[in-house]
Amino acid sequence: MRRKVAILAALFFIMAGVLAVGWENVAYAGAEQVGDSFSGNVELIRQENDRYVMQVTVENNGVDFTGTVQVIFASTHKNNCAYNTEITLPAQGKKTFMITVTERAVNTVRGVCTMNFLDEDGKLIQSIKKKNVFGSAVSGVLVGILSDNTSSLNYLDAGGGDFTVRDVRYPLQLIELDGDQLEMYLDRLYFLVIDQYDVSALGEEKVRAIQEWVRRGGWLLIGTGAYAEQTLSGFEPDFLKVDILNISEPGEENEVVKNAEKYSYYSYYGGIGIDLAKVTVAELNCDSSDGNLYEMKDHPAVCGGIGDGAVMIYFCSLGEKELQKLDDYKVQDLYQGIMYSSNNYQVSDSDMEYVGMRSFTLIDNRNTKLDFTVLEWMIVGYVILIGPVLYLILRRCKKSEWYWVGVPILGFVFIGVVFVFGQSAKVSGTKVYSVTAQQADGNRKDTYFLAYHSGVKEWDMLLDESYDVAGPGWDRYYFRNSYATAEDYYFVVNSGVDGLSVGLKPRENFENGLLYAGGRAERKGVIRGENVELDRNGNVRGTVTNDTVCDMAYMAVGFPSYLMVFSEVKAGETLDLQEAERSGRCVYTSYSFSCDDLLYDMVFGGGNIFYSQDDIAALLIGMGIAGIEKPEEGNSVVIGLVKDYDRTVKGKCDETSYGCLYAYMKTEGEENAPD
Repeated sequence: MRRKVAILAALFFIMAGVLAVGWENVAYAGAEQVGDSFSGNVELIRQENDRYVMQVTVENNGVDFTGTVQVIFASTHKNNCAYNTEITLPAQGKKTFMITVTERAVNTVRGVCTMNFLDEDGKLIQSIKKKNVFGSAVSGVLVGILSDNTSSLNYLDAGGGDFTVRDVRYPLQLIELDGDQLEMYLDRLYFLVIDQYDVSALGEEKVRAIQEWVRRGGWLLIGTGAYAEQTLSGFEPDFLKVDILNISEPGEENEVVKNAEKYSYYSYYGGIGIDLAKVTVAELNCDSSDGNLYEMKDHPAVCGGIGDGAVMIYFCSLGEKELQKLDDYKVQDLYQGIMYSSNNYQVSDSDMEYVGMRSFTLIDNRNTKLDFTVLEWMIVGYVILIGPVLYLILRRCKKSEWYWVGVPILGFVFIGVVFVFGQSAKVSGTKVYSVTAQQADGNRKDTYFLAYHSGVKEWDMLLDESYDVAGPGWDRYYFRNSYATAEDYYFVVNSGVDGLSVGLKPRENFENGLLYAGGRAERKGVIRGENVELDRNGNVRGTVTNDTVCDMAYMAVGFPSYLMVFSEVKAGETLDLQEAERSGRCVYTSYSFSCDDLLYDMVFGGGNIFYSQDDIAALLIGMGIAGIEKPEEGNSVVIGLVKDYDRTVKGKCDETSYGCLYAYMKTEGEENAPD
């Protein structure tokens, strides 16, 4: 009898093994290698703020293909990101498509990526390593030159040394352009220099193209001097309004010489043998569409932001012989000056981490609901396979009555396994916290997602159709390996027929992850301040109006040297700051604002009242983004925290959504504010 039981048990395990091997063979059948059937390339088309628009080209030299093209960017900061695009490509076919990559996705190892071709089951067919993809479109930081005397501007390559733009480090490369070439190169340029050139001869369409390029993030340098009229007159007044007050010939007294004591550039230029009295100087009265041009301290020029880009206007021609004496360091400083003047130029990551990302990790993201999926599969397996076989074995041994004893025992074992191991191994669904920051009257939004799902499978969530770019936010976990390869990606962005989705690939002890997405926003109204003043005694006066469609749980009014947080500001309400402070609606003030101060005082008990950790962490996200995009010193910022904001994720998931609407306002008396 024992022998028969042993034989039946052996047959049972053999059958189970055969089934397992069979399924494994089926699963891996699609991964059969077909040689180098595919070829492809990834190249940079243009850069928009902190986003890179990449063109992916694939060719199929084998049989018809339906599957996914995966482009993975590797980073030493564990921010590896895989961008997946579903395609159908016939034999001998060729296809080109675009992906938009976040700057953080390629934060450290610039230009290193891998192209993977996956079949419909997600199995790898072929992998292609790519290097220096950011140099495949351009071989340097491109500087376009529009000039009738290009040779006089050759020194603007700064000696060919490496130059860093948004962490991309390449030599400055000068490209001589004319009207016909302009539009072909415009989206690939970092800088455009116009000097000794009749801009109006380009025609209205090309001038508008330059203006839109600047508004999207381009940097425009303009030389004037004797050529001021022909160089400046072609631009539209709503882009750049310039009045030429006077042209000073060499040897004549001019504004540059008059300001010798005021600005440091005069002594520097003189120190390296450049005599600014020997150049033709244009005295200009100019303004930009954004109204924030200012006179530079280190260069004889005015500079300021326009849209997401910036413009610099020199008081003389950049081709002057005296300026050709500039050393390479000062030429690089010229480019850096215009970059730092951009309204939305990305500041250091540490600022964002401290005010924004660091706060987001405080949100209580634990999802403790138990998932009974494992138990369900065990029951199904027991009923279909294990139960009948066990019953036959016991019946053969004439012990069938044991079957009814074994049922509850095995049931308790299954339930125990789920409770013991399931709690840490798998959690029900995806729990998402989203914080969306946008200027109240703007059309662009930035959303940070904190998502919790500790399952063992890769998961993702489908975003609202208004999002067109996504990638890693900030990965706060430390992994043992010091370098992450492209095969070891962490974040995944799928662009398929259902739209854009983002997700995370699980790792050991993985609990949550931070994702970023950017896209189009609907205007919510305006936030405006009137007669807002901060005096030297710390007294605040004036009114702030929440003229948006949203009720604000909190409104933070941040001066450069003072912070106030008010509670419950309704849509359409005008808040008298002084009266609101007297009536107790001001729940927090600080002369030395920092992230730690606000968190300690409002969340962790530094004050007498405890506030929601989730609310304050979300408010700090908005404050961080608004602070980074703050146009100039001296401006105050208003951030309103909105609960139950626009849903950002499609489908079924547990989403808690916050919105941070922000705006800027001029503040009177800030120069007399307390130190």
